[in-house]
Amino acid sequence: MKILIYGAGVVGCTYGWQLSKAGCDVTVLVRKGQKEVIQKDGIQIICSDFRGKARKDIDVIFKPTVIDELSSNNDFEYIIVSTNKLQLSTILPTLSKSAGKANIVFFQNNWDVFTEIDKYLKAEQYFFAFPFMVGGGKENKSIHCAISGLKYSNTPLGEKDGRITPRVEKFSIILDKANLKPAISNQILVWIITHYAVAAGLSAGIMSARSASKFIKNTAIIKTAMKAIREGLAICKRMGIKPKTEKANRLYLLPLFISVPIAKKIYSNEALQLMFEGHINHSPTEIRQMIDDIINSGKIYGVDTPNLSQLKKHISSN
Repeated sequence: MKILIYGAGVVGCTYGWQLSKAGCDVTVLVRKGQKEVIQKDGIQIICSDFRGKARKDIDVIFKPTVIDELSSNNDFEYIIVSTNKLQLSTILPTLSKSAGKANIVFFQNNWDVFTEIDKYLKAEQYFFAFPFMVGGGKENKSIHCAISGLKYSNTPLGEKDGRITPRVEKFSIILDKANLKPAISNQILVWIITHYAVAAGLSAGIMSARSASKFIKNTAIIKTAMKAIREGLAICKRMGIKPKTEKANRLYLLPLFISVPIAKKIYSNEALQLMFEGHINHSPTEIRQMIDDIINSGKIYGVDTPNLSQLKKHISSN
């Protein structure tokens, strides 16, 4: 199976590396000027893999096929778009012209860009997934990542209308071969939108505490982050999205004296700590945009966001 990873980012390269190990023919689309260097040197991936009984640290040179231009005559079966959401507006015109017959899989944090996607692409051209297994950042041009082994860590995927289609099932099979724990969802938009609200509040808390390790030790910030997450989920509800239909969201709706100790235990997981650290260090601009998106949506839907706004101020003053 031929798969294109759109962009040489942390998540895309890690998933691409794992899919390549599972037998897929993986190509990475890079920016102009990067092709020759990556063809020559490859992509160094320093990975902490927690999927086995014990953590396994791997330092590997990933050498996929590399291109810097996408032709509409391509023969890719899937194009995985794993760039951050801030780049989507520049990517969509290219996909509209050059995706060809490939199935586009959006592997991103998304909140309010679904209408924009539909301006460029037909529904039969794309579906959604989320790289919930992987996180990390870049250091000295090397990718530093973690692959989670937690029971609830997986790769949700699905059609936006909830149908279970052959292309989703086929993509699920290759993810399974790569041990990336696919979970087909009949409400993938609910998953993605509510996750955005959760990730914004959680990331704001971690950035406010200045690190993931400090966050889990600071009960006051955890409480504020949990309340900020609730604000985001309340906005989802006003948008017509039902947060409770996703089991993972129920934690944040419990009384704080129950949810805070559980959150401390969950977020102290070593793999999650590494993923959080990578995200806040590698993508602070995207996180700030996510926070602003929730606050601005609160104004539109009549939901106050004092806790998320408080965290935003704390981040700005750090």
